[in-house]
Order: sequence, then structure tokens, then C-alpha cells
Amino acid sequence: MRLLPCLASPRISAGRRGALSYHFASKEQIAQAVIETQYLQWEDVLAAVRAGGFAGIDALIVLSFVTAARFRDDVLVRAALRLLEDPALREVELPTPFVGWIGITARLLTEAGSLGELDSALPPQEAAEALVELFVGAPAISKQLTGMQDLTARVRRYWLLYLPGLGIHDGVERVPPLARRAAAF
Repeated sequence: MRLLPCLASPRISAGRRGALSYHFASKEQIAQAVIETQYLQWEDVLAAVRAGGFAGIDALIVLSFVTAARFRDDVLVRAALRLLEDPALREVELPTPFVGWIGITARLLTEAGSLGELDSALPPQEAAEALVELFVGAPAISKQLTGMQDLTARVRRYWLLYLPGLGIHDGVERVPPLARRAAAF
């Protein structure tokens, strides 16, 4: 993690008092660093997915399953998501939610188009916004109904419903193996 190397510090893992306050002047600065770090990690995750040989729509599908797993299992991601909803942080300057996700999604959809994978009436930017809008709802519903235990199943269903709208009709064959391969990231 780029912004929070102090969280890997032995002082913090040993639970010593004051370790975070040594690095940050206020609770708001800690919250800001947690949220910014959570946002920054996704470009690194995408780079790892690409290094795994995935491009276009396959990269986007794998990335969505990696994201779902991190939403469910990663303490930093879960903390950042909770902090984004904290009314006490309304005055703290935080990154605008969803903009980075929309950008990554639009880039991958544009790439998928150049690879001849898409047949969609929506331009990549609009399709990206719709995909992110849909994806954001999956963790929210999963959290409330099952404590995020069914998030992977919801993401699978999301793709099976949305891929035909992108002109991709092999989702039933494509999505499950990509979901399994996402576990490597």
C-alpha cells in the first residue's frame, strides 16, 4: 500500500499505543489515508490482472470478482467503505467515489471494443457508468442480506445478465472459469 506503510509496521501489529498518531495528526487524516489507499490499490490490482494475461472484457470480469472478494475479506477496503459513509467526515476532503472505477471500466470496455468483443449500443463511458452503478448495489444488498457471504454469486449473476447487453452471449461458459481464476489475485 502506498499511503499506509505504517499499517504494516510491527509497532501497529503488536498493538502499541500511539503508532498511528505518530504518523497522522488527526483522526480525519487517518480516515483520509485509509480511503485514499483503498482507491489507489485498484490500479495495482488491474496491473496484476493484466499481467495474468487478461484483457478487455475478461480483465473486467476477473477484476470484478477480485473486487468482490476484497469487499468481503479485506479489512482496509471494508474500513474505507464504512468511512465513506461516516457523517463525521462530511467536511473532510476525500476522493470522489466511483470516478476511478468508472475510468477503469471505461478503459477496459474500450479495449474490449477494439478487440472486437463488444456489440453494444452504449458508448464505453456510458456502459461503464451503468456497470459501476449495478456493481455498487451488489455489495450493499449482499452486506444487508447475508453479511456479504453471497457477494460472489451476486457478481456472477450480474455478469450473466449484463453481458448480453454488451453483445456477449457466452457468459454462462465464460464467467465461472474467470471467477475461479480471480482467486489468484
